[in-house]
Amino acid sequence: MTDDTTSPPTRTSPLRHISWLTIGLALLAVISFFAVSSPGIRYYGSYGMGGVSYSTESASPVMPTRGVVMDAGSISSAPSQARDMMGTGAYYPYPYPAPNVPATDTRELLKVYYNASMRTRDAQGLTRRVETTVRGYDGRIDQESSSPKSGYVSFVIPQAKYDAFRAELESLVWSRFLTVDIQSQNMLPQKQSIEEQQKQADTTLAEYKAARQSLVSAHASTVASLQAQIDTDTAELARLRAQTPTYDIQVQIQALSDGLASLKARLTNENASYAAQLKNADANIKYAQDWQNAVKTQDKALLDDVATVNGTVSIRWISLWEMTQLYLPGYWIPAIFAALAFLSYLRDRRRFGVV
Repeated sequence: MTDDTTSPPTRTSPLRHISWLTIGLALLAVISFFAVSSPGIRYYGSYGMGGVSYSTESASPVMPTRGVVMDAGSISSAPSQARDMMGTGAYYPYPYPAPNVPATDTRELLKVYYNASMRTRDAQGLTRRVETTVRGYDGRIDQESSSPKSGYVSFVIPQAKYDAFRAELESLVWSRFLTVDIQSQNMLPQKQSIEEQQKQADTTLAEYKAARQSLVSAHASTVASLQAQIDTDTAELARLRAQTPTYDIQVQIQALSDGLASLKARLTNENASYAAQLKNADANIKYAQDWQNAVKTQDKALLDDVATVNGTVSIRWISLWEMTQLYLPGYWIPAIFAALAFLSYLRDRRRFGVV
């Protein structure tokens, strides 16, 4: 007799029908999730996305003093200060930035500071290209360092070539691998202070020259008056001595001799005092002229500084994982792996007929 009973089908675990592709994608999703969320791994999701930040500072830092500082109210005492300073080195009032700039002065003397951060797979090669770009725009390299993992270039370029230089420099890498920070400061307060110092120096020099001229004129008048009296008394003394000597004539001769000696002493003292005062006046004029030149030098230095752009470029090597994070920031990478693993799992179910 035939046995028609059939044995039930063997049940197998669904895990046996999951492909290695699905397992691998699931593992990559888990690994990338922990790699992104791990605090020991730097996250670059928002780094180097072509961002540019600008900041403009109207307040200027306190400039260091040089020598003895005198404000406008102390200019009247400048002659004595100048005399005291002679022989110990020249000291001039230093131009402080004006605390409040009038709104009517619309000049812009912007000092620009440019800082860029670049990321690349070839740090040394990019560092050389940055140096070539700087020199190609008549710039000057102030500091440079290069290694397989990083690079740094500090430079100065003319303000007139800044826009063209920046366009070429930022084209060396893609925008996602570039971060730019630009700061600018209007040096108008320093410029106004220098201009005020220039006016004070010009006024002081004019006063010193006028005082010297008055001294010369007063001395000439005094000397002429004394010399005229000396000449008159000398002539009178000669006339008396030519006469027959009597008691009265002898008295007159003695009086004239005493007066003549006094006049000559006064003339000698006047000449000595004039020489000292003239030396002091010339020293004051020299001080004011040096002050003028110092302010002009400061003005030229300020304009030269504004006519240049100071900048730095920092270069850092980037790994393939960091490059991927730049394009897929946050948890996009584990999410994509998870989605691919899920789609592969659905494919496996259809393929092996798992319900």
